[in-house]
Amino acid sequence: GREYLGLTESPCYLRGKMSCMSCHSMHKSDPNDQLAQKMDTNHACLQCHQEMTNRITEHTYHPADSEGSRCYNCHMPHTSYALLGAIRNHRITSPNAINHAKTGHPNACNLCHLDKTLQWTSEYLTEWYNQPPLKLDATQQSVAAAPHMMLTGDAVQRIVIAWHMGWEPALKASGKNWQSPLLAQLLQDPYSAVRFVAHKSLQKLPGYKNFQGSKPYDFIAPEKERQQFQDGFLQRLRAAPNKAPAHPETVLWKADGTLQMDQILKLLKQRDDRRILLAE
Repeated sequence: GREYLGLTESPCYLRGKMSCMSCHSMHKSDPNDQLAQKMDTNHACLQCHQEMTNRITEHTYHPADSEGSRCYNCHMPHTSYALLGAIRNHRITSPNAINHAKTGHPNACNLCHLDKTLQWTSEYLTEWYNQPPLKLDATQQSVAAAPHMMLTGDAVQRIVIAWHMGWEPALKASGKNWQSPLLAQLLQDPYSAVRFVAHKSLQKLPGYKNFQGSKPYDFIAPEKERQQFQDGFLQRLRAAPNKAPAHPETVLWKADGTLQMDQILKLLKQRDDRRILLAE
C-alpha cells in the first residue's frame, strides 16, 4: 500500500506514464520483489530517461560502476520501514538536505556516506545541483548525520539508520571499523524491532564474534539479560586494540581510538521517545 501511495506522488507518475508494472511483473520475475528482468539495474529508469544513458557520471558525479551511480540509490533510497528492515521509498525524489533538516526524513547521500555530516551533504548538493545552501547548527556541522539520527531520532529513524549500518554499499563508502559501539547503544532500545535490526547489522561488522561473549544476544530477552550482553559486548570491544576511523570526530570517536562517550550519552538523552506504531 505505501509503495503505491508513494508512487502516485512521484513526478514520474504525475507527469509521466510510470506505473507499478513499469518495473514489476507477476510472472516474468523472481518472487522476491517481483522485479522484471533488468529492473534491478539503471535500465529501470533509463527505459524512460533515455537522454541520460550516456550522461550517468556527468549527472551522478560518481564512477559509473559504483553504487553512487545506481539511479534508485539516490532517487528511491531505503527510507521506509517494513518487515524488520528498511525498504525503498517509492515516492521518487532527489537527495535533499533541506528536507532532511526540516523534517528529519533521511537523505540518500547520508544513508551511504554514513560518516559525513549534513553540512558536507548540503555543500555538495549546492555545488553539483544548485540547491540553496543551508544554515545549520553546530551539531549538524560537526556530527555525521547518520549516527546523530540513530541516537536522537524516533523509532523509525533509528531502525532505518541501523539497517544502513549493515548495508554493504554504505560500509564500502564509509568504512566499517567505527559503527559497532554506536550500534550497540541500540541493543537496549525500547522497540524490539529496532534491537533486532541493530543486532543484525552488528553481526556484519568486523570482530563481532570476538566481542559477543559466550551467550548469544536475544532481542526479546528480559531487559536484565540484554543489559548484561550489552555491557559485556562494549567491555570486550573497548579492551580490543582500536584504530581511529578516518574522520573520528564526525562519528563520535577520538583520535586516540576511544569514544566520545560524553557526547554519545548527551545525544541519547535527546532521543525522540514518542510512541510509534511500527506497522509491518
